Amino acid sequence: MQRRNQERSSLGWPLRAHGVEMISKRRVLVGIGIAAAAVVLLVVELAVRAPLPDVTVVPVTRQTLESWVSTNGTVQPKQAYVLQSRLDTFVTKLDVVEGQAVRKGQLLLALDSTADVAQLAQARQQLLTAQQQLQDARAGGPPDEVAELTSDLTKALASRDQLAAEQKTLEQLVANHAATQDQLGRNGLKLSQADADVKFYQQKKDALARQAQFNADQASLQIKQAEAEISDLTEKVASASVVAPVDGTVYALSARLGQYVHVGDELAAVADLHAVRVVAYVDEMDLGSLATNQLVQIQWDAIPGRIWIGRTELVPKQVVPYKDRSVGEVLCSVTNNDLRLLPNTHVDVRIRVEQRAASLVVPRAAVQGFGRDKYVYVYRHGRLQKQAIQVGIDSTSRFEVLSGLKEGDLVAIPGAVNLRDGLQVHPVEAR
Repeated sequence: MQRRNQERSSLGWPLRAHGVEMISKRRVLVGIGIAAAAVVLLVVELAVRAPLPDVTVVPVTRQTLESWVSTNGTVQPKQAYVLQSRLDTFVTKLDVVEGQAVRKGQLLLALDSTADVAQLAQARQQLLTAQQQLQDARAGGPPDEVAELTSDLTKALASRDQLAAEQKTLEQLVANHAATQDQLGRNGLKLSQADADVKFYQQKKDALARQAQFNADQASLQIKQAEAEISDLTEKVASASVVAPVDGTVYALSARLGQYVHVGDELAAVADLHAVRVVAYVDEMDLGSLATNQLVQIQWDAIPGRIWIGRTELVPKQVVPYKDRSVGEVLCSVTNNDLRLLPNTHVDVRIRVEQRAASLVVPRAAVQGFGRDKYVYVYRHGRLQKQAIQVGIDSTSRFEVLSGLKEGDLVAIPGAVNLRDGLQVHPVEAR
């Protein structure tokens, strides 16, 4: 009996030990499960209690909206007077400097015209000679030659007429036997010679008249040539004194004292710069919004902060290549009363193409999408809602809203937070 009990005792111990071990493992697993659940609950609680992301929101408002086209341009005088040399000569005098204001008729510079003055004197002498030749030609020839020929012809005619009368008288006398045939024959010979003399002098007179006509034509041509040469030389000599054609500013001065210049070389350029023209190079895609009399603002990097005001004057009907762009050259009339905007300078140009009062506007930064498919995120009831909108004109910072929003709506501005539909956020209104 004792042995049996010992055997039972030896067999039960392992079983009891195994049971205790199983109970311990279950307790560990339960503890782990409870801990995991506690962690999950803690995470959920922390997530619920985590602060919402800050998102900047801006109210939709009504404002006057202006749409501008921005580009570059070049300043030009409205009416430039470019003074060129008419002589191949030296610059002997220089009385102005570039940028100087001048009055009409004021001497700017002088050129050496000595050679042209000598040519002018010679041309005038040639004109006098040609005029005398024309006068002689119109009188039939040189006066002494005409007078001598006229005298000879008159004498020949008188002699012939006298001999002709004597011939008739002798013929009657011979018929009445009062004169001989020999007398009649000798007189006839003299009459024939007289007729020949008359014909000779008459032919000589006709030849002189033809020569006189030819000389008259030649003299007339020489007079025209001399007069044209005198006119040209007179202008050249006068052009040696280069004067201001208008009241204005010498905005370019190429001539230098002692410089040798050629015909056609630019000496100086003068213009009234109180009103200038700016050629604005507008990209092809922006030309459709342009019209005449639109407001223009001009800025020049050389004078920061200064703005010149003007108006569009002429909108082109075609595009031209400009560097690597296709542009239309829009002419703008700009007021330049202080004369500080200089010709040939490169400037920035802004053209106001549209202006609308009390437009519903939204910041450009809030608008997303491409083409016509534009949208914003509107803050409503603690969350963001994606809202499709239709936009109109735009400025550098705002869009006009035609539909999809109303005044007072709060739109989100993208920033560090990735905006999405339904996202809970903490709104922070932009200042």
